[in-house]
Amino acid sequence: MAVVSETIVTLYLFGVTLGVALFVSEIFRRLELSEVVGQVLVGIILGPYVLRVLHPNEIFEFISELGAIILLFIAGLETDIKELARSSLAAGLLAVFGIILSFFPAFIVIYPLTGNAVLAFYISAALCATSVGITVRVFAEFGKLRTREAQTIIAAAVIDDVISVFLLTLGINFITAKTLGFHEIFNIVWSMIVFFLSMLGLSVIITSRVVPKLWQLKVRGAALIFSITLAILAGYAAAQIGLSPIIGAYIAGLMLAETGLKDELLTEVAPIAFITVPVFLVNIGLKINVYALFKAIFLGTILSVIAILGKALSGYPAVKVIRDEDKPSPLILGIGMVPRGEVGFIFATIGLSFGVLNDYWYANLVYVILVTTFIAPLLLKYLLEGEEV
Repeated sequence: MAVVSETIVTLYLFGVTLGVALFVSEIFRRLELSEVVGQVLVGIILGPYVLRVLHPNEIFEFISELGAIILLFIAGLETDIKELARSSLAAGLLAVFGIILSFFPAFIVIYPLTGNAVLAFYISAALCATSVGITVRVFAEFGKLRTREAQTIIAAAVIDDVISVFLLTLGINFITAKTLGFHEIFNIVWSMIVFFLSMLGLSVIITSRVVPKLWQLKVRGAALIFSITLAILAGYAAAQIGLSPIIGAYIAGLMLAETGLKDELLTEVAPIAFITVPVFLVNIGLKINVYALFKAIFLGTILSVIAILGKALSGYPAVKVIRDEDKPSPLILGIGMVPRGEVGFIFATIGLSFGVLNDYWYANLVYVILVTTFIAPLLLKYLLEGEEV
């Protein structure tokens, strides 16, 4: 009998994953349910805690990360820069109120139970993060990525991610150094400023100098190769300062959104998304231990309610500053910020590795991530369908 390498087995499982994800997505589509929920369910059922067919591994992590980067790169490409500028104030308020309404109620619940201010601060800050990849996928299902709601939510998620990373970095620095002074705070803020200014400068160079020369290249797929390279490198740069790589990918998409390459890239990138984005969603499911969540049901449910309401209500003050007659739905804006997804898992894993979270609090945080990841696409789908009626 021939010996099959581990890589070939993983490749086979990748094929199985795509096939099952396609089958389940079709069922969910016919039942008028969200494909996002179906694909996350595939990960849970086939994962190490139920059927044990699939296990998290480096190849799946790589494809998953690439899928998330591609998804947000497409979102950046489809962004209307003028619409984004018009929505900047609303996006800022959406992000800030979402953080305030999530952080303080969670802290008020957790601190009296534990008496541990650092633990309460870290969990509360982790609940502030938004996983915009899931929301973007739902908007894409409805062909509404270019709507004002989608543009505002994505911009707010970028702001949200920056603030959440800042808060979590403060918590980690305090845990590791047992102190938190002006120098540490300045370094965090300065690194973020340098990153965004560097991206701004790079965008000017790319749009004025690089893109015009891409048309002169004779290599097939040159524009696609260049754009994917840019998205990955921008994602890496974002990760170096603690931001999610998908933020860098989104900014890379923004850089090319107003160029002549936009339509060509959207056509060429789509097939890559078809085979990587399902793995991104399945991979979220693979990390969910459904049995460990039972001990977190009571407190996890309370925190989930806080997490959902905190974001859902943030849409109302955001809409107040929009003077146009065609105001976006405040509830769609708020619900679009609800998913914690892979960003939440990253923060939970970091907290566990640094010893901030024990198994019980890790399970509670995962419970919230799971609830918000499942309920947000369902609510968002219902609200978007209501708009079409």
